[in-house]
Formats: sequence, C-alpha cells, structure tokens
Amino acid sequence: MKILIPLGGRAADQWYEQIMNAKTGPPGLHYFPASETNLFAGHPFWWWLPAGIELCIGAWLAGMPGRRALAVPATWALVVWVADEGMGGLPSGVSSLLTRYPGAALLYAVAAAVLLPAREPRQKAAAAAEMGVLGIYWSRATWLGLWMGAALFSALPQTGEGGLVFMLSTDQAEAPGALRSLDSSELRWLTVRNTTVPGITLAVACLAVGFAVFLGVLPRLFLSVGVLIAVATWVAPENLGGILTGSTTDVGTGPVLILLAVAFWPAGGRAGRWLARAGGAAGGGA
Repeated sequence: MKILIPLGGRAADQWYEQIMNAKTGPPGLHYFPASETNLFAGHPFWWWLPAGIELCIGAWLAGMPGRRALAVPATWALVVWVADEGMGGLPSGVSSLLTRYPGAALLYAVAAAVLLPAREPRQKAAAAAEMGVLGIYWSRATWLGLWMGAALFSALPQTGEGGLVFMLSTDQAEAPGALRSLDSSELRWLTVRNTTVPGITLAVACLAVGFAVFLGVLPRLFLSVGVLIAVATWVAPENLGGILTGSTTDVGTGPVLILLAVAFWPAGGRAGRWLARAGGAAGGGA
C-alpha cells in the first residue's frame, strides 16, 4: 500500500492523516512525527523506503519462518507504532476500537509475540497462541490486557481531534460509494447526543470477550463475538481500514484482531490431536 501512495495522487490525504497522528501522539514526541510527515509530503517517493523494508521482512518470514523472523517484524512494528501512528492515539485518550485502537502496528507486534514459537512444545496447550513462548497463562493475560484496554478507551468520550465524529467526518470525505453513505448515516445518528452509547456498549462487550477467553469460559463463543466486533468496527467506522482510498499505509486493526482470535481458537479434530502429541512429546523428552 505504501508503494501505491506516490502513484495514486492521494499523498496529500496521507499527509493530513499523519498530521492528525502527530497531534494525538505522545507528549514531547510530536516533533518527530511532524518532521517525518513533512518529509514524506514533500517527497512522496520516500514511502518506498519503509515499503521496501516491509517487503524484505515479508520475504524473510515466507522463506525462513522462526523466532528471529518474528522478532524483527515485531521490532519494526513498534517503531512504526511510535513514529508513524502516534502510539495509536493512546496518550491523548481518543483511541477506541471505533477509532483504530490501539494502532495496527502495535497489534502486529502483539501477534508476533503471541505466536513466537517456544523452544520446546508446551504441554496442555489448546490453541496456537498457547503453544508459543508466552505459554498458556501469559498469552491469555496478553489477550485480557488488550481487550481491557479496548474497554477502557472505548468508554471514554470520543470528542475532539482523533475522536469518532472527527474520524467519520474525515473518512466520509475520502470513502467511495456505499462506505460514504454508511459514514453519513453514522454521523447523522451520532450527532443526536448518541456519541457515548456505542462506546459504553462496546466496552461491556470487550470486557466479556477478554475475561471469557482468559478464564476459558465458552472461548469459542466469545472469540466469535470478538471476531464480529473486529469485522463490524473495521467495516463501519474504519471503512475497511481505508484500503479503497489509496491513502492508507496498512489494512487497519480489524484483520489483525481476527488473526489473534484465530490464534486463540481452541483446537479440535486433527489440530487438537497434533497439539496433544506435541505436548506429550515435550513431556516425554523432559
């Protein structure tokens, strides 16, 4: 997507989004995102530099998957999260699942950490995430922390720059066809003193998803709820992550949240038997 920005005539739109990220970024670090934004706005083909880095990382992951191959993209994702996404708007309090919480780049890093292979297979693991280096408890704790944060930030008032109404107004100007109509409908509803209703409702759902998976209570049901939340927020407020506008640099948070839900999905059938054999082999080797 970064490769297409200089060619699609939407560099100015991306410049505007980057300025907003800088304003909602961490205090004391506004200067760096703002300088970066001005550089890329004046020389759009600089977008090919991070695009090239990410293509190399992707090729490495495809050719030599492993612990190092996941550690490198996780580190790069954290750099992008701070320098490009302004920490997802978390320092300013305007981040929400409705407004791309907690930043797609941070979710990439979380996914890499959760799926980082353990040196030896875990016993009693029921999902791919629990087979990783974090193990059963810490992988579930990571999931819980992610969704508790989503609940907290989603319940906060989404006003001002970076808030839900502001983001929908910006997306409406860029979105094509049906998505523009959807944004218009959402804005009409939100202006009737309803800006806190979706946030509170979403916060309750996020807490249920987080604690249910952490405690192992009906995990498939609540993981499915998490997937529905990810799809709904990705389609409606995020406009499919902006991929149809030609001015976005990633696919948004929805697909990564879905990937995480799949990673925590309890294995059954052949996958469950494979996990059981792998855990048994580790126990026998010990």
